[in-house]
Amino acid sequence: MIHTRNIFIILIILLNVNCERQVTVDESTYSKMISHRNLGLSFLEEERYSDALNEFEMLVNIADEEPLGYANLGLTYMRMSGELQQSEEWLQKALLLAPDHPDILFLLAKVYELTGRQPKAKVALDRILEKHPNHVRTLYQQGLYFSKSNDPSDLKKAEGHFMTVSKKLPGNIASSLRLIELLINDENHSDALFHLQTLQQTLPRLSDDSSKLIRKILDLLHNREASKAKIPLIMLHNLLKPTDIYQGSIAELRGTNGPIAGKPIFRFINTKVKQKHKKDEIPNNVVFTDVSSSLGLSDIFSTKKSTEQNKQEDYTIITLGDHDSDGDQDLFVSSWSKEQNKSTQYLFDYDNGIFSMNNSISVIENDSKDISATFVDYNNDGYLDIYISNKKKDRLYQNLGEGSFEQINIPGIDEHSSKVLFMDFDLEGDLDLLLCTDTKDMLFRNNSDGSYTEIGHDAGLSNEVSLTRDAIYSDLDDDGDGDLFILNMNGENLYYDNLRQGSFKNIISSSGLISSNTPGVIAKGDYNNDGLIDILFTDLSGKMNELYRNLGDGKFEAEQNWDKIKRRLQGIRGYDAEFFDLDNDGHLDILISGNSTEGQTSGLYLFYNNGSGKFSDASYLIPEGYGAVKQLNATDHDNDGDIDIFFTDSKGKVNVLRNDGGNINNYLKISLIGLRTGSSKNNYFGLGAKIEIRAADLYQSHYVDQPIAHFGLGNRDSADVVRVVWSNGVPQNHFKPDMNQTIVETQVLKGSCPYLFGWNGDQYDFITDVLWPSALGMPLGIMAGEPLFAFPNSTDEYLRVPGEKLKMKDGYYSLKFTTELWETPYLDNIKLVAIDHPKDMHVYVNETFVPPPFPPSRVYGFKTKFLPIAAIDGQGNDQLQKISYQDDEHIANLHSEMYQGVTELHDLILTFNDLSNSDSLFLFLQGWLFPTDASINVNLSQSNKLNSIFPFLQVPNENGNWITVVDNMGFPKGKNKTMIIDLTDKFITNDHRVRIRTNMQIYWDHIFIASDVSGNVFNKTELSPIYADLQYRGFSELDKKDYGSPHIPDYYSITQGQKWRDLIGYYTKYGDVLPLLLNSDSKYVIMNAGDEISLQFDATSLPELEKGWRRDFLFYNDGWLKDGDLNTAQGQTVEPIPFHGMSSYPNGAQDQYPETDEYSAYREEYNTRIITTDKFKNSIKDLSNN
Repeated sequence: MIHTRNIFIILIILLNVNCERQVTVDESTYSKMISHRNLGLSFLEEERYSDALNEFEMLVNIADEEPLGYANLGLTYMRMSGELQQSEEWLQKALLLAPDHPDILFLLAKVYELTGRQPKAKVALDRILEKHPNHVRTLYQQGLYFSKSNDPSDLKKAEGHFMTVSKKLPGNIASSLRLIELLINDENHSDALFHLQTLQQTLPRLSDDSSKLIRKILDLLHNREASKAKIPLIMLHNLLKPTDIYQGSIAELRGTNGPIAGKPIFRFINTKVKQKHKKDEIPNNVVFTDVSSSLGLSDIFSTKKSTEQNKQEDYTIITLGDHDSDGDQDLFVSSWSKEQNKSTQYLFDYDNGIFSMNNSISVIENDSKDISATFVDYNNDGYLDIYISNKKKDRLYQNLGEGSFEQINIPGIDEHSSKVLFMDFDLEGDLDLLLCTDTKDMLFRNNSDGSYTEIGHDAGLSNEVSLTRDAIYSDLDDDGDGDLFILNMNGENLYYDNLRQGSFKNIISSSGLISSNTPGVIAKGDYNNDGLIDILFTDLSGKMNELYRNLGDGKFEAEQNWDKIKRRLQGIRGYDAEFFDLDNDGHLDILISGNSTEGQTSGLYLFYNNGSGKFSDASYLIPEGYGAVKQLNATDHDNDGDIDIFFTDSKGKVNVLRNDGGNINNYLKISLIGLRTGSSKNNYFGLGAKIEIRAADLYQSHYVDQPIAHFGLGNRDSADVVRVVWSNGVPQNHFKPDMNQTIVETQVLKGSCPYLFGWNGDQYDFITDVLWPSALGMPLGIMAGEPLFAFPNSTDEYLRVPGEKLKMKDGYYSLKFTTELWETPYLDNIKLVAIDHPKDMHVYVNETFVPPPFPPSRVYGFKTKFLPIAAIDGQGNDQLQKISYQDDEHIANLHSEMYQGVTELHDLILTFNDLSNSDSLFLFLQGWLFPTDASINVNLSQSNKLNSIFPFLQVPNENGNWITVVDNMGFPKGKNKTMIIDLTDKFITNDHRVRIRTNMQIYWDHIFIASDVSGNVFNKTELSPIYADLQYRGFSELDKKDYGSPHIPDYYSITQGQKWRDLIGYYTKYGDVLPLLLNSDSKYVIMNAGDEISLQFDATSLPELEKGWRRDFLFYNDGWLKDGDLNTAQGQTVEPIPFHGMSSYPNGAQDQYPETDEYSAYREEYNTRIITTDKFKNSIKDLSNN
């Protein structure tokens, strides 16, 4: 109580101190402050330092208690030659007003560093970390300082700082390599290995030399040869340093790509305005300034034309993207000259405030008209390629890395188009292609091997002739998968609902969406912040520019508050449109380009969203005189936190309007990185993901169609939480994100199996995962053009429970059965079998995954293990120590392929002493499997490039050649399982070697051979549960010992709340469920994610142990499991529910569950808990529910 009260008093003091520093100014003064701030920042960016000083000095003169002016004066002087003393003086004045501001302190530390006062610089940095322990620029700088020391304690500090930076900025090459270097020098093989493999998954495609070095370093670390890895790591670091992506990562760490680290202060710190503008008023702090000339674009696109040329309208298209991965938006332009009948392409790199030509594409001419262009990573190598739609034939320029491109042909595609969309239409990880032509729309499936297959008709797209004007792909009905809307030139539009498994259905008639019969474009955005994607149609006749509000479930209605704007737009031909937040207030505004049927001079129309669903005409914020405006692109090209406007006009000119003042409000920019190597469950840039943010009372959502998502935060300091729902449906939360936050996909199992915990005498400890043999609706591939799903059999399995994992508690054996992943178990029957046996006897059951019919259960008992005398992997490494003991030290030197669960082909050759005197031989292999999932299986089935090779076993013949004697060994059923393979009569000669070969991601822990496994000397006693209670528990935190170990759940570290998008339907009610678990009778417990069944078995009914004996157990479970993967058949619903005797699933179960009075009574009594997706949808919108 005293502790709580003291905290309360401290908070009051801190709040009072903060309030004393606030200065309130009137609106007139505030407006002048904003003007000087905007101009000063603009001049600073343009390196017009004298002008910047003048503006910031005027700001200080009218606001002498606001630190921003002083701090930016300090930065400006710092960037000027020979002015460090002036810089320090101004920064010290800023600190008097904001003593703990981390960015101002950091700038002062840089002054100390530049003037040779390193100790003072370190003190300033230490001061930052005391109050702001996650300040990235400081952590990186301090890490560099400490890493130069020879003091082991300093090196540990450096390691800790770089570790924190890597967590805050995952995927940052520079900080990750610094960390790995320190770990290797410290001979911390495990952590160095983990961070290098993690970095490898996040990097774009590297050069062959870099890839070979990474592989060499990984092999050395696997073999615990850190000292030999030092030189290859230095070589790798030196190879990567000159690359754009490395330099971009340095700029991210330093706050700038200039020579001096640090960046300006954008937001006022101590100033409040006396009366803010009313909600309906348009903000006066934003000015759009034409900077086309200063960016280097005017000279190229403003050549004088003859009178005859001016009569002919040119056509220019643009697209922006960071093709060189340096953190800046680059510009592609294709300009069509009607008079010359040719188009000319230009690629501009943005560096140091100007656009300069990149000659790998620039000034290439074509004799046909380019219609549109897009930057897209079509092959998921981490680099943005360029796809150009053309009237005669489309073109694709593949990004080769480091700023070079090569025109290529895509096998399967030889078309022309007016519009393309690259999106993951079949939800399995790669980007497919929608190609809109002047005859019909075609959907090309990405086969993940460089080729595409046209599947439009099979997917449900119309074969009718349609002239497409525009198209979008987004989750329009908020059901977790992307839908497709096609805007046709005649107004007969198509709205394709994604039915999953690569199938669509047109539901336009029930959607409420109507465009004119002369439509312009379709734009999308969540303008009312309700988590649903709204739609704007423009009209080329100038009569029906319409905004539609999304009602959910695929229904829309016209926004009534738009009527006034619609009248304003009468006579405006809408050529293009964008939703964007002009002033970072957290509400999407609308920008429309076009021209007037009445001859108005301006072609840009800006409408301000007041946050209550009402829009006001703010077009006056944009300079006039551009005439008809064609294409738009809104992006923060100068990385100052507000959105700028690129557009083309009827003269073919590219124009840029810089937003000056939008960053007076705070903002959040999010970049996604989907894991590549060893995962590939999502595309690299996260296209198709849904991002939701919560910042105090502000909620926003965004459907990702570009590599960077921008959110305005208003006057809020930061976002509280970001939730990313990746395109494969997996949610990922990120708390307290940085202003520029990269979120790297976390590699998790979304579906695998429920967990079993047991009381070990001290606590509940993880035993194993269960229900592995059943995977309802799991796609396995394609047979004769039809999807092939997993077998419908129930699990009917026994799993080993070592005696030390299960001890009596108050006369009972207590177990916990938890469901924690994105799946629904149907648990029908459980038993506990006690196996009493001599202490010198080993007891096992076969835990190998094999297809049905399942072999009968058998207990293998033996006393002697025959351990291998040699164990060599396919690379010649000695692995004997790793597999001689069951110690969680796994053979882990696997090299990942593209997908999770699939690696390069790997061998393990085991040599045994002479076994010829044994009548029977059984090979025991203990290990675990990191599996593929439903969507990966779909992807594998589409490609000829890669497939899963089940483990097979070979022995030498008389000539010493390897001969396959077991062509499919099966694989471990999840975590820490034992496979048993009958080797009786399998050896051809007295050479008792075996070779195990597979490309599945299996990690072996312990391998041996046993003979005489009949195990007659043991007693079995079967126990049924006497108590079973179903309740909500939550989700265990997962811990991974090292990269080669499985994720193990911690029973005592849990989170609660909504985690997954639940399968909807009727679940078993909480409470007593014992009657449902006593027999395999299709009357089962249906569990949802987060549920737990507490189980008890009567230990007193067991016989006493004989002297010299021990007790192990088997856990029997029978039931089914269905996961929520977007490619699992019927993976959205609990129905159809399974039953024993099904011929197949889902078709064999549809409407066939027994409908007798007995089964109807069971369902009515027990399965009464209704689960929908509402909690998942609303969990970020309404945090109070969590």
